[in-house]
Parts: sequence; structure tokens; C-alpha cells
Amino acid sequence: MYGAHVSSWFDVFSHEQRRQLAVDQSGALAMRGSEKLERIVDVVRDYYRTQYAAISIIDKRVQTLLAQRGLGVTETPRSTAFCAVTIRQGGRMLVIPDASSDPRFEEFDSVRYDPFVRFYAGAPITDPTGMALGAICVADSEPLAGEFDHSLLVMMAHEVERELASSMKAVVTTLA
Repeated sequence: MYGAHVSSWFDVFSHEQRRQLAVDQSGALAMRGSEKLERIVDVVRDYYRTQYAAISIIDKRVQTLLAQRGLGVTETPRSTAFCAVTIRQGGRMLVIPDASSDPRFEEFDSVRYDPFVRFYAGAPITDPTGMALGAICVADSEPLAGEFDHSLLVMMAHEVERELASSMKAVVTTLA
């Protein structure tokens, strides 16, 4: 009677443990404030003409913003982070045209209060094994009008992945 439910819960728990281990081993959190990541955030915000852009890492209980524009914070609770939902999309982008009308997000503080996020688009950032560490995203206080061309956001997610891998190689080389 409880077998399927317990098995499903255990699978989710086990996956999250492996994902958290990948975050810890990536060294990504040490890249907060990286000039290269800051430039990537500038590129996506300018290209998409949004108020907000960020590169996040989803840690145990918080979303850490390695680079951000327009948000004015460096951490948010994981429980109300759009990027925390993005990493559960199986490697796919998450595009929310109007968060205020989406039941998954309408109660988020960032939707109900300042900065009043309406539009959000995020692409997962993964490690070399495909484990989602976080996301690169753009957001705005205006809902999305029309289609969203995700090509640049996906390319920049891959660029962030290369930066993280390069940083990790540099740490390993230094320790050797």
C-alpha cells in the first residue's frame, strides 16, 4: 500500500542528495561576483531588454545569486525561487509569461510584492554529468508579450557551465 509512495519519495530525496553533492563539488558558490559571470548577466539582460537577470545556484535552503542585475539581493529562500523550479524541469527551459496568473508562483513574495515579477525565463545550468546546479534567468515586472526566443539564454547557460568547469579545473590544478 505504501510501497510506490515511499519509493517515489526516496527517489526524489536520493536525487536531491546527489544534486547537492554536485553543487558542493562544483565550487560554483566561490564564483560569486565573478567578472565573467557579471558580463554574461549584462548580455542577457540587454539582449532580452528585461529589468532583471541573474545566474543562480540552488543550495540546500537558499538560492545564491552568483551574478545579478536589477534585483539588489545575493540570496533568496529556495522555497520561493523560480530557478529552484527551473532545475526540476529535466534540463528544459522554464518560461512563465505571467507569474501572477500561474498557480505555482502567484503566492511568491517576489510576485506579490516588490519587485512584482510577472515574466520569468530560466535555463538550467548543469555540471558535466548533467546534474542541475542552478539557472540563468531573465525576469521583468511586465508580462511576456509574444513569443520568447530562448536561443541566447541557452547559449549563455552553456557559457556559464564552461566557466564553472574552468574554475573547477583551476582549483584542482592549484591543489595538485
